[in-house]
Amino acid sequence: MLVDVAKRDKLPTVFLENGTLTDADLVKVTDAASSTGQPIRAVLDRLGLVPQKEWARASAAQFGFTLVTLDDIPERLPQDPRLSEEYLRRNAIVPIEISPSQAYIAVADPFDEDAITALEMIFGSDLKLAVGTDRDIELAMARSEVAAEADASTGSTIVSPKMDGLDLDTDKLTELANNAPTVRYLEGLFDNAVERRATDIHLEPSKTSARVRLRVDGELVEVSAPEKAIYEGVISRLKILAGMDISERRLPQDGRIQQRLAGRDIDMRVASAPMIHGETIVLRLLDNHEGLSTLPDLKLPAHVEKRIGAAIKQPNGLILVTGPTGSGKTTTLHAAMNALNETRRKIVTIENPVEIQTPGLQQIEVNPELGWTFAAALRTVLRHDPDVIMVGEIRDSETAELAVRAAMTGHLVFSTLHTNTASDAATRMIDLGVPEYLIRSVVRLVAAQRLVRRVCPDCAAPIDLKAHPKTRDLFAKLDQRTGGQTDPATWNLVNAVGCDNCNQTGFRGRLALFEAMEPDELFTPQGSDAARQLQTMGSEGVRMIAKGHTTMEEVMRILGVRYF
Repeated sequence: MLVDVAKRDKLPTVFLENGTLTDADLVKVTDAASSTGQPIRAVLDRLGLVPQKEWARASAAQFGFTLVTLDDIPERLPQDPRLSEEYLRRNAIVPIEISPSQAYIAVADPFDEDAITALEMIFGSDLKLAVGTDRDIELAMARSEVAAEADASTGSTIVSPKMDGLDLDTDKLTELANNAPTVRYLEGLFDNAVERRATDIHLEPSKTSARVRLRVDGELVEVSAPEKAIYEGVISRLKILAGMDISERRLPQDGRIQQRLAGRDIDMRVASAPMIHGETIVLRLLDNHEGLSTLPDLKLPAHVEKRIGAAIKQPNGLILVTGPTGSGKTTTLHAAMNALNETRRKIVTIENPVEIQTPGLQQIEVNPELGWTFAAALRTVLRHDPDVIMVGEIRDSETAELAVRAAMTGHLVFSTLHTNTASDAATRMIDLGVPEYLIRSVVRLVAAQRLVRRVCPDCAAPIDLKAHPKTRDLFAKLDQRTGGQTDPATWNLVNAVGCDNCNQTGFRGRLALFEAMEPDELFTPQGSDAARQLQTMGSEGVRMIAKGHTTMEEVMRILGVRYF
């Protein structure tokens, strides 16, 4: 297999020369780096081919640079106005010493010609380079940020708490937040969360210990927790990184953290709340390297794709997406926005919070505590000549009225409702004060969706239906209730077993189940149209089960019995 010479030049040649990597490995790694946006060194580490420390050691040897660790980097990093924090984080660069005669700087990737050239242009012959791992550089920057916060709180001088009026307890929390065990625990927790594709991290105190769980594919999975002795330090460090007040432990707070993990920029929404045994924190992880979803990416059923495609081509009207929290409504709405995102259209989104940042869209984040509600923002947006408006959620009568009015006055409006089915949307809108005749007039489409876990392809075990007649009979009943849509000769039911690739859960990733209804169908009794039975979330679930993409237990867990 031929390998591009340029690709060889992006990693230490020793790994090819000593057989650690083969040409096939290199092709696999470079393809993965290209598709995920991660640097090659991060992919090598994630796949277990070359650990970060080995990469750094070999890179330093190949270039004749010094290898540095976290202990070699000062707690307070030197500052230079020519090196912005954003630039340093993006390129995994950390200054160790900057003086009139020398600029001593560590880089994670000495093969990055653009970054090295930029440093040479800034510092010229005074530049001296070293190599460090991504983790050590990230930790050094986080540690320096915490130290800067502490210095700002104490007036940048070491004085007695009694002299500067600072609460001694706050000093102790800051010290715990900066302790090595605290830093190491959070480093490992973040790496674990990103590796397992977690969407949320939950840290929960109890009387004698603490519990930490990750939400993976919609389910909470317990992971190792910090010792109770450092739990307060972990919470304090998270609050400092999120710009929250570590001395306030009686009221809930919100904040945001930006971290570069495994070569990717991860935004974290942080929410704290007081509990009887201490503070709990939940972090929502938003991966900026996942890319923008498109409608084809959602793999919509043909009938749903056709209806959504027709609805978004309308010049005006209201399109609603329903489902519970965490069912993927925001992803679907942004995929639709992506399809409409052209220079000739002005698209404004109103969200709480903005989870997916999309170039070309004007995105507003509401703040109800300041009176900046969905309704207030929508009223303002209507004076800014929009073509398309996305309202994150219709939750009150005022927002519902304004959304309908906007749809009636020439705007295409997208929004969400927290209802179980598409047909429930009409009832909910009527409850919010929208007359039935207006719903029939302005609504173009109502789509409902759920997310079910996908069976891990590496450990899925086919079910012998001849040997398990009860399973066959149960699935046959589900199939009959949704219109008898599948051929028994093609049934490929599977069990979720569990393996190392899916963390022993039996599932990896999720699939979306969709249904879509037009205005007239919203007011037609469910089940009166036999053809509609083939186009519900239940029927989609049956098709997924028959193909072996998920299990009966998973679909029943998510949808319940009312869909069959």
